[in-house]
Amino acid sequence: MKKDFSVKFVGNNAAIAPGVDDELKDINPLVDGYMPADPEMAPQSFQEADSPEWIDLKRLQVFSTSGGNIIYANGYQQLRLMVVVQAVDEGQKVVGISESELDSIQLLDAYSGKALPIDTIRDGEEPVWKCMLERRLPYAPFPHTGELHGPVVRGKGIFLKEFYVSSNSPDPVKLIAAITRSDGEVFYSEETSEFGEISLRTVPPPIYRKEQFRVKHLSANWKPTENVAKVDRYVLDLLVDQQHIKFVDCSIAGVLHARSEHPDYLGYYAVGYFNGLKSNDGAEALWETADQIATYHDEQGKITFLMHFARKGGESTVRYDQLSVKMFVRDMYGNGHEVDVAMNTQSPSMIEVV
Repeated sequence: MKKDFSVKFVGNNAAIAPGVDDELKDINPLVDGYMPADPEMAPQSFQEADSPEWIDLKRLQVFSTSGGNIIYANGYQQLRLMVVVQAVDEGQKVVGISESELDSIQLLDAYSGKALPIDTIRDGEEPVWKCMLERRLPYAPFPHTGELHGPVVRGKGIFLKEFYVSSNSPDPVKLIAAITRSDGEVFYSEETSEFGEISLRTVPPPIYRKEQFRVKHLSANWKPTENVAKVDRYVLDLLVDQQHIKFVDCSIAGVLHARSEHPDYLGYYAVGYFNGLKSNDGAEALWETADQIATYHDEQGKITFLMHFARKGGESTVRYDQLSVKMFVRDMYGNGHEVDVAMNTQSPSMIEVV
């Protein structure tokens, strides 16, 4: 579906593309309020666009709203870029542009001249750079600690269009912006001018050590039933350089279970949960499960395992051992990780990362 770029007006009489006002908060250091514009600066209709009012561009710029130019090469993380346009007529007076002209703005590879495809990157796809017009909400941008540096997007007749760039390629890219006037003539941002181009690069997704995946053993308030004598709760998270890296997706290839030599238990079985729901990739636990504990104690961005102690005399008989399972998680930056989770060989009622 084509994104609606009709202009909306905000309290200080500014005209901007929809979606920009609620996203500008991350470039406020670059913006001293919204750009003033008269109501007649709204993009013209498609019919009006047949006779272009403007003959040249005063500004055609592209910049990163976060100040950074790095993303993980995972195909999921995005870098938000903004294109700034300001057109003038024969007398160098600032004038508006049409809706179709605003919609025509593209990001181009500065070397090949090809437009970045507007599409998502699929798992296993050949290395590529692409962009979207919408943000993929679960994924955070690459941490940027440097200075914010961008153009002042303030002034009469300024229009903005945003792009969200992603890549799975190890190769860098240099991007410029292009806009097509209603008569078909294409205008390009100047690589030699300030913010006329932007160079982006990727870094490989990190590989974390098993010690960075923490497993905390917590008690659970469980009233014994006919089948389950007790339940222990384990919470798995990822801590890197004192920063908690949240998970946004999780799939666990099976249910952990082991027989027991304890006189009170028939065995042990551990079910994994994410966002309060079972996450065992279609592998159903054949026994009673304490789902309400996982729902009530869910911790955002973390994974819960509930270790059930099968009660003697109940129906939750564990007949064979499955002491380890593979868990696939995707973190808040879009990086995927495969983690081996196992029952402790000496004490199978305990869970660890191996």
